[in-house]
Amino acid sequence: MTRITRRQAIGFSATIGLARPALAQNAYPSRAIRVIVPFAPGGTTDLMTRLVADNLGAPLGQQVVVENRAGAFGVIGADAVAKAAPDGYTLLAGSPGPMAVNGHVYRNLPYDPARDLCGVCMVANIPYVMAVPASLGITTVQQFIERARARPGSLNFATSGMASRLTVEMFRAMAGGLELEMVQYRGGAPARTDLLAGRIQLVIEQVPSFLEDFRAGSLVPLAVGTKQRFSLLPNVPTMEEAGLPGYEANAWMGYGAPAGTPIEIRRRLATEIDRIVKTPAVQERLASWGSDPLGGTPEDMDRMLAEDRARWGRVVQMAGIEKE
Repeated sequence: MTRITRRQAIGFSATIGLARPALAQNAYPSRAIRVIVPFAPGGTTDLMTRLVADNLGAPLGQQVVVENRAGAFGVIGADAVAKAAPDGYTLLAGSPGPMAVNGHVYRNLPYDPARDLCGVCMVANIPYVMAVPASLGITTVQQFIERARARPGSLNFATSGMASRLTVEMFRAMAGGLELEMVQYRGGAPARTDLLAGRIQLVIEQVPSFLEDFRAGSLVPLAVGTKQRFSLLPNVPTMEEAGLPGYEANAWMGYGAPAGTPIEIRRRLATEIDRIVKTPAVQERLASWGSDPLGGTPEDMDRMLAEDRARWGRVVQMAGIEKE
């Protein structure tokens, strides 16, 4: 009988130990994966989530189920994911509110975005645009600033949520503390109606909401909040080009997961999501919704999340917004 020395036994045990994570990784996924959308069906986040999910099941060999848990500006759905087991079977349809903004503006948030959630893979970037009614007779950011300075308090801006408020608060502060009146709306549709009618003079919102209005000439896009110009509005400058260096505001959609989800599982998911996002058919659909396809790795998304959280934290502090 062959005898095994103590050194051989230790080496053999170490080899088995190293193999275990690989075996666990190869076994994933062994059952259906659930993706929670923290908003109602039919919105941009929901549509993008389902577009990827519909193509994700086949390469993973398991069903990918999308579940809407709307309420409290994304808090309910995000909290459910934050408290789920970090095993790769519960994912979040992530966006700036639940993953980056909420921690700065809500006092009794039941989860901590930075502590309890992590990135898997970005799907798309959705630019914000500064828009005014054509009837205002303003075509540049500097013209708007000059009008606001000349008539303090005479111009209104619409907000339908904290994100749309913060984009304007950042503009106000970076433009030297403009005095603008805030008008709050329950949703984007009534805000758009009043903007078209000229009762509201400014919004800084996601581009897809207004593309048809720009084409019709009823609204004027003054600048986009991204670092580069947006492909669907190539003649519209960035905020930096318009004279506000450092201004950056964009929405995005990406898949997230509970903190502690093994990096091997996150990378496996990201590999497939990145491949899906880069297929021509998916890129064409995303572009038709007014967004730029992204993709990438979990590490890429984690870095972006850290930058986004820090940026919105500075905006909240700059605007003097107290937690609700």
